[in-house]
Amino acid sequence: MYVDFHSHILPNADHGSESVEMSLMQLYCAERAGVDTIVATPHFYPAEDTVDAFLERREKAYEKLAKAGLHGIKIVKAAEVQIGIDIEKLPDLSKLCIEGTNFILVEFPPEPWPYWLCESVKEIARDRRLRPICAHIDRYSHIGRDKIMDMNFDVQINASAFLDSRRYRNYYLDLVADDAIHILGSDAHGDGRDAYKKFSAATKKIGKLMPYMTENARKILSAGEKKKIGTFL
Repeated sequence: MYVDFHSHILPNADHGSESVEMSLMQLYCAERAGVDTIVATPHFYPAEDTVDAFLERREKAYEKLAKAGLHGIKIVKAAEVQIGIDIEKLPDLSKLCIEGTNFILVEFPPEPWPYWLCESVKEIARDRRLRPICAHIDRYSHIGRDKIMDMNFDVQINASAFLDSRRYRNYYLDLVADDAIHILGSDAHGDGRDAYKKFSAATKKIGKLMPYMTENARKILSAGEKKKIGTFL
């Protein structure tokens, strides 16, 4: 069984799912893909939202979905936090962590990045004592990927990355084997059919490295220790 570490499954929490019915379809597709745990990561944009408003919206969305039924899948509440100016100074930033942990999933804005952006992520760890996880490493340029991996935080990759050309697939598999990429997510939006079809296919492409990625995810969710994370702590 697998952990989907990045999913927009909560109904009306962001643009990921527009209804409980759509979220239930995501759950059904996740179950068929062998997923038993989903980290729900609705977007948090600091320029557009407040932490309190986000948390209230997320909780209502979770309660609606839980009431409708979860197919036996565990939903872990979290957020996909976009890095913005002074994000490291946000008073309630820790409330956006993955529940029960001090890990926080962060999303980098479109490139090119201003000089302060990576420093903000480091300050989240060093000054706020939180543990950043960098979302969907596959979305960035080669230069951006190198900058992210050089920070030595946990790195999440989308399943679709392993379905690209053989050259790119082998490149990402090498990074997983080298402990540079750690956890897998579907980044599911909509009804989840395409996302979880890709997730299922990716687990087969990842093959013998998949237990490593699943173990990493479960350790994070249990607030376990794992080497190469928290370099600045």
